[in-house]
Amino acid sequence: LQGRYSPGSTFKIAMAVAALEEGVIEPDFKVACRGGGTFYGRFYRCHTTHGTVALDEAIEKSCNTYFYTLGEKLDVDQIHKWSTALGLGSLSGVDLPHEVQGLIPSRTWKQETVGEPWWLGETISVAIGQGQVSVTPISLAVMMATVANGGRRVMPRLLKAYDNGSGWQPALPSATASLVRLSPAT
Repeated sequence: LQGRYSPGSTFKIAMAVAALEEGVIEPDFKVACRGGGTFYGRFYRCHTTHGTVALDEAIEKSCNTYFYTLGEKLDVDQIHKWSTALGLGSLSGVDLPHEVQGLIPSRTWKQETVGEPWWLGETISVAIGQGQVSVTPISLAVMMATVANGGRRVMPRLLKAYDNGSGWQPALPSATASLVRLSPAT
């Protein structure tokens, strides 16, 4: 609830959702991974050479080159929009105290926090869950559950019942925080 971490490759699920929902790729979109790629004048490495991969294989093999390419196709604000809709960078609403909020960067956030514009090359690092991205484990669980539930984002609950001295009382039922409209292809 209080630890914030770079999500790394788990963030690639949010990237896939953003790319599909923004219409910048189709599920069969392919990228040739030759151990990395050059984006905005800099070479970014992949952990190995994957050959040509489509989205499903890029997720399975965690191909950084594929997701760097998505980072080049998406604006950081589009990534922010879909990531936060899925539950990253926001409070989950879990029934425990002291939850902290993660960070999914945006142009506005950087301008307000650092006083500088967003640089396109920064999006490449964000695309693989690095850079300024910082999330809590519970927000990752919410994100994965939202995708697995077809866009139904639930608020996690840990308390089933409580006893205030007059017997067991059921806790409030888990409420649906929001519905993220995901296309069937996503």
